[in-house]
Amino acid sequence: MTSLATRRRFMVTTPFFVVALVAACSPKSEPNAPMASTTPMPPPTPATMPDAVPNTSPTATAKLPMVDEKDAQAVALNYVDNSAKADAKKFKAYTAGSQCSGCALYQGKAGESAGPCPLFAGKMVTAIGWCSSWVKKA
Repeated sequence: MTSLATRRRFMVTTPFFVVALVAACSPKSEPNAPMASTTPMPPPTPATMPDAVPNTSPTATAKLPMVDEKDAQAVALNYVDNSAKADAKKFKAYTAGSQCSGCALYQGKAGESAGPCPLFAGKMVTAIGWCSSWVKKA
């Protein structure tokens, strides 16, 4: 009978030990941690925002470097500085008259010789350039 009583005691007390073990091993919050502020945060300013997205404002685009045709990204996208140099036989996606300035991804202003492109983050492409990701502007 003692083995039955011992087994019963084990079955009754085990869940309490498991709960105590989980509670002891769980992460604890700091008792002196600052509470979340109830006052609204001011909107982020350019000075406080991270530089995850390159600044493409008109003053910043003048400072951006040009894409080199030999860059790894440019080679992968078959980028050429002058669309007239694009070989229609080699680049099946090329159509006559397609240039960066007519691409939906091109972010330069009309009439500029170069502008930023999100495919080449932090760099500018020539308006008369072309790459295999060219998509006609709507």
